[in-house]
Amino acid sequence: MVTECVKQGKSWKKVSATTGRAGTKAFARPGAKREGDGKSPTGSFTLTEAFGLGNPGTKLKYRTLHSSGDCWGSTSGKSHYNDYYAAAKCRSTDEDLSATARRGPYHQAVVINYNRPHAKSGYGSAIFFHVGGVTPTAGCISIKESKLRAVMRTLVANDRMIMGPKSALFR
Repeated sequence: MVTECVKQGKSWKKVSATTGRAGTKAFARPGAKREGDGKSPTGSFTLTEAFGLGNPGTKLKYRTLHSSGDCWGSTSGKSHYNDYYAAAKCRSTDEDLSATARRGPYHQAVVINYNRPHAKSGYGSAIFFHVGGVTPTAGCISIKESKLRAVMRTLVANDRMIMGPKSALFR
């Protein structure tokens, strides 16, 4: 379940809720997420930037993807690990954002600042809040595109994504 809340005074008010999907292997324990494990990280992470085929009205820093050449570093130990880079061709072990956007998941996406800005190699990369919501992800959080666009229109820099199993979040 993906729930959007806003702070009103000293309390939180639910704005919307929708079904979504996390990693194929559910959530990693706090601090236990690793590259390629199929788990979504557990914790509270800032949201500072987004990308996709065109800005849906977010106030986050937004990158419009090209038909090719947009990459996200997922190769441990390499430059641009867990960050965007432009190249004629993405490394085979990195995310080809342009190709994934053409298929649908990255029509719109928000960067979840897990293992950022000072990424530890091997601790996980490319954790996004993106289009989907039907099948599990490789570690991201996904919801239907119309719902994601609506959420993106409310986001401002340093809003937070709090994610994980209820047992880890509500103690």
